Formats: sequence, structure tokens, C-alpha cells
Amino acid sequence: MHYIIQILAAILVGTAIGAILGPRNKVLFVGSAVAIALGLVAIFTVSWVVLAIGTAVFLVVQGMQRAHA
Repeated sequence: MHYIIQILAAILVGTAIGAILGPRNKVLFVGSAVAIALGLVAIFTVSWVVLAIGTAVFLVVQGMQRAHA
């Protein structure tokens, strides 16, 4: 189970890095940075709660970015 959480956290970090490298938006940048930080914490602590919070933050920020576009 630990490996699954770490793989999902790595996917979250990679996706958030891709979002940061895309078009600039302050909300997207801050939210992606938070998601990267929480993803890294989830990789090292193997905590699914931190992973879930990081994913929720990233998805909310993505939704806000799409709504403002």
C-alpha cells in the first residue's frame, strides 16, 4: 500500500510541475506550489491524508483557473 501512495504522490507532483510550467496565473502558481509541497510530504511520510489534501487543492485550483479563462 505504501508504494501506491508514493506513486500517486509522484504523479501529483509531476502534474503540478507541469501546471506551473504552463501559462502563468498567480492562483494556479500558488496552488500548484502547495500541491507540490504536499505531494513531497506524502512521498516521504506515506500519508494518504496529505495526498488527498494535496490532490483536492490542485483540483480546486485547476477548476478556478478554468472558470476565470
